[in-house]
Amino acid sequence: MTRAATARVRSRRARTPSLRTRVTLAATAATVVIVAIVGAVAWTQVHTSAYRELDARVDTLSAAMQPSISNPNATTVATGVAAGALATIRLGTLSVASTTPPVPSQSVGVRDQTINGTDYRVKTVSVLDSTVLNGLATVSVAIPLRDTENRIDDQRRALLFIAAGAVVAAAVLAWLLGGLAVRPLRRLARQTAAIGVDAGPESPERTALQSVRGAREAEDLAEAMDALLHRVDDERTRTQEALATARDFASVSAHELRTPLTAMRTDLEVLDTFAPDAAARAEIVGDLRRAHARIQETLAALESLAQGELGGRHRETLDVVDLLDRVVTEANARHPGVRITLAGARSVIAPVVETGLRMAVDNAVLNAIRHGEATEVVVAAHPAPTGAAVVVDDNGRGIPVADRDRLFRRFERGASKHSGSGLGLALIAQQAALHHGTATLTDSPSGGTRLTITIGA
Repeated sequence: MTRAATARVRSRRARTPSLRTRVTLAATAATVVIVAIVGAVAWTQVHTSAYRELDARVDTLSAAMQPSISNPNATTVATGVAAGALATIRLGTLSVASTTPPVPSQSVGVRDQTINGTDYRVKTVSVLDSTVLNGLATVSVAIPLRDTENRIDDQRRALLFIAAGAVVAAAVLAWLLGGLAVRPLRRLARQTAAIGVDAGPESPERTALQSVRGAREAEDLAEAMDALLHRVDDERTRTQEALATARDFASVSAHELRTPLTAMRTDLEVLDTFAPDAAARAEIVGDLRRAHARIQETLAALESLAQGELGGRHRETLDVVDLLDRVVTEANARHPGVRITLAGARSVIAPVVETGLRMAVDNAVLNAIRHGEATEVVVAAHPAPTGAAVVVDDNGRGIPVADRDRLFRRFERGASKHSGSGLGLALIAQQAALHHGTATLTDSPSGGTRLTITIGA
C-alpha cells in the first residue's frame, strides 16, 4: 500500500467511529430511553405513593379524633393527636377544642396548607353529633409535610443515582461485549491485510482467512472475501494467460511477417537499383502484391485469434441452424462457382459465442474451397448429448491423416498451391475450445475432408 493510500485510510479511520463505538453508543442511547421512560413513571409513582401513605395517616388520625367530639376539651384533643400533628374540633364556627396552634377553619376536604410557616396536610370532616347541641361538628387534623417531602426527595435522588448507574453500566457492558463481538472482525481485518499480492489459495495467509471463526457475520464475510480472492485469482490467471498470448502473438507475428517483408524490401531494392525491363518489372510487382496479400491475410488471422483469446467469452443460447444458414448464404455470394448447401437438423439450440462460431465456419468453408479445391461444401448442425455439433463436408482433395492434428497448430501449412497464413485451422481449434468442445478432421463421405466442431454445455 502506498503512503498516500495509507494516509487516506488513516484519515477515514479518524473520521469514522468504530463498530465497537457505534454499538456502545447505540446501547447507551437505548438504555437512556428505557431508563427515562421507567424513571418518569417511577418519579411520579414515588410522589403518588408517599402522598397516598400520608393521606392514610391523616384518615387514621381523623377517625381517631371523632370520639373526642362527645367530650370536646383541649386535654382530650392533645392526648389524641400524634406528635407534630394538629387538631381542632368545631361546632359550627365555634372552636370547642384544639391544639396549639389551631387548624384554621376550612371547608370539608383534604388540602395542603401552611400554618405558622409550616406546611401541613389538612383534612376536615363533618360529623352530625346529636348529643352535642344537636349541631354539625367538624374535625380538622393536620400532619406536617416535611417528613413526606424529605422521603420523596430521598427516593427520587436514589432513583437518579440508579438511573445514572444503569446508563453507565450499560455503556461499560456494551463496550466490553462489543469488543468481544468485533474481535473476529478485527482478526479478519488483520489476516486480510497480511495477504500478499502473490498469495495463492493454499498460502498460510489465505488458510488463516478461511479459518476465521467466532461470529456468523465474520464467517460469512470471510467466506465472501475468500470467494472474491478466488475470483481475483481466476481473473489474474486469465490476464496472465492473455499477456502470454499477446507476447506469443507478437513473437510469431514478427517471425511470420519477417519473410514476406524481407522479400518485399528485396523486390523494392531491385526496382530502385537495376531498372528492370517491363516483363521483369511486372513479375516483381506481382511478387509484391502476393507478399502484400499474404501479410494482410496473416494480420487478419492474427487479429481474429487475438479477439478469441482476449475478447469476450460470453455465450448466449440461440439456434445454431439459423446462424449456419446466414453463413451459407453469404458464402454462396462470395464463391459463385462452388455449391454450398445447408443440411442436418432443422433446429439445434445451443449456447454459443455467435461471432466466434460464425468466424470458425467461415474459415472452414474458405479452407475447403481454397486449399482443398472443393466444388461442393455441405454445412450441417446436429444435436449432441452435451450441446451440438457443426459438420463441414467437402469433396476436395482431402488432408492426409498424418497432417490432420498438426494443421491445428499455428502457422502450420499443408500441401496446397495457394499460400496461406497457416492460422485458419488454428482459429477453428481456438473457437472450439472456447465453446468447451473440440475440432477434428476426418474423411468425408463426399470424398474430401470432414471438419467437426463440437459445442459443449
